[in-house]
Amino acid sequence: MKYSLTFKNVKSISSYYVWLYCIFIIVLSIPSNINAAPVSDSPRSQIKNKDITSKQLYSMLVKADEQKHASPLLFRELLEKIFAEKDKLNTEQLHYLYLLQGYSYAYSGSYDNAEEQLSLILEASDSKILKFRASNLLIYVYSAQKKWGEGLFHVAQNIELWPEIQSNKHVQESLMITIIFYNQIQQYDLALSYTEKLARLELSPKDLCLLKQQEIDIKFHQNTMTSASEFLVDGLEICRTGNYKIAENIIHLRKSELLLNEGYANKAISVLSKQITDIRNTHYPMLISGVNNVLAEAYFELGELDNALTHATEALEINKNVTNLMQGVETYYLLYQIAKQQKKFTLALQYHERFSELDRQHLEGEKAKHLAYQLAEHQNTEQESKIALLNEKNALLTAQQALSEAEVANTRLIIAFLVVSLILIALWGGRLYKAHKRIRELAEYDALTGIFNRGHFTHVANSALKYCQNAEQDLSVIIFDLDNFKTVNDSYGHATGDWALKEATKVCKNLGRQNDIFARLGGEEFCILLPSCNIRSAALRAEECRHAIEDIITEASGHDFRITASFGVTDAKTSGFNLEKLLADADEAAYTSKHSGRNRVTVYEVETAPKQAQLDGSWSIS
Repeated sequence: MKYSLTFKNVKSISSYYVWLYCIFIIVLSIPSNINAAPVSDSPRSQIKNKDITSKQLYSMLVKADEQKHASPLLFRELLEKIFAEKDKLNTEQLHYLYLLQGYSYAYSGSYDNAEEQLSLILEASDSKILKFRASNLLIYVYSAQKKWGEGLFHVAQNIELWPEIQSNKHVQESLMITIIFYNQIQQYDLALSYTEKLARLELSPKDLCLLKQQEIDIKFHQNTMTSASEFLVDGLEICRTGNYKIAENIIHLRKSELLLNEGYANKAISVLSKQITDIRNTHYPMLISGVNNVLAEAYFELGELDNALTHATEALEINKNVTNLMQGVETYYLLYQIAKQQKKFTLALQYHERFSELDRQHLEGEKAKHLAYQLAEHQNTEQESKIALLNEKNALLTAQQALSEAEVANTRLIIAFLVVSLILIALWGGRLYKAHKRIRELAEYDALTGIFNRGHFTHVANSALKYCQNAEQDLSVIIFDLDNFKTVNDSYGHATGDWALKEATKVCKNLGRQNDIFARLGGEEFCILLPSCNIRSAALRAEECRHAIEDIITEASGHDFRITASFGVTDAKTSGFNLEKLLADADEAAYTSKHSGRNRVTVYEVETAPKQAQLDGSWSIS
């Protein structure tokens, strides 16, 4: 593939979900720190016992905690049974249950539900260990949601809690999560500093496996490893020793990606085909979806389109809600390429449109990731500056009597430093604000006319359509096209044509309401979407705009010519709440106006003019 975010340059995308796997592997492996009586081999029989005790339920909680990684199906079964008897749990046991439910939600990709459950524990629980574990899991959840600022907050919070946590196991797991999170946001120096701390601890075979996998990920990301590298062989051997199937299969996935990048598609398929049963038995959606994407890409490279389509479709089904955005980008691009090869051009266009939208969201997410880290770094620097200033002030107070003159000088120096710092911070913040504003304007507005461009119009219009459909309100669309605009450009130059476009925009905008959506679709074609407006009112509005455009005095441009426009009008009652259909029908009506003599308004297939309703301004662009 030529697209830079697919497997030919896979590290930028696959790093995200591989690191996400690693974080979840770690939080899944954290055991309970409280000993409990063993749970019966038949928990179902316990549930049937009406006299089941709180102690027995707690034993089941502990067993569920222990089995959440080794046996996900048993873990969920135990949770269901405990929930049926949750009224018998005390407050701390109930919070323990909520923690395990948070694991279940996170494992299945229900990140919003997981966040809600875990936040409840942080707010209500008195147990430091439960709050610490919930905070660790929230780092995973926020990584999946790409809420980098919140993730950084919990990383910093957990680092402060390390001295208070008595369990070395939990501190060790938190260190590993911190390393992975910093790798994920590409802060390798920070990750390396915590790797050195972790290396000083005694690690289990599973933790050694995870640490080795992190080394492999970093080398993969830095392009310093090939499919024949000893790092891969060592990593697989360590993970087999630790019997860590998920981590082992992630390394297999890495190896297959390297093989694919090196042009060995057959070998990549061979690696994953041998592991596919183990991979599916993990029941982990992101891993399974990622593997299917690699297999689909490999088969596509070999020209086996049916096999490629099978695996791409499976990846899409697993990730049907696009819980993992970047996997969705890969899958839709693969489906687009396959459909194009099969000459299914309509389907290929649909896939490419979906791919383009997801890719845009991905790029916005990358920008948000870096901005969140910069903000956290700035806040940390500011906090360190405050601490330094307080320490300096204490030192000055200690020597106040002997060094009174020096104290005055130092105080002035501190004030000057603060003023300069504040000025620099203000200037830096102002530049960030201007840059953000400029980027938003370029992304959302037409540079010539100042109204929405087609891309942002589509986003806002779909929001308005959804609102009006849910609220059962009218919605109308006006499309108009300046008549003989090419003649104006050819006769008087493009500068005059630009002047005509801006004047037409200005007079039409002055006639509108605050919540009308006005956009330039391209060239001399414009669209006005009118929420809470029936077709009769829309037709009147179009007529007003037509008159306003016709009345433009063109001498100000340096030339004397006439500006007119042809209008097409439709509404949701006629064309439905599908944006493409609305635009197509309004455009057809405008086309009719063009071919009926221009400078007129045509309403698309209006059967009966409804009684004009009072305009509802409750919907707003802002």
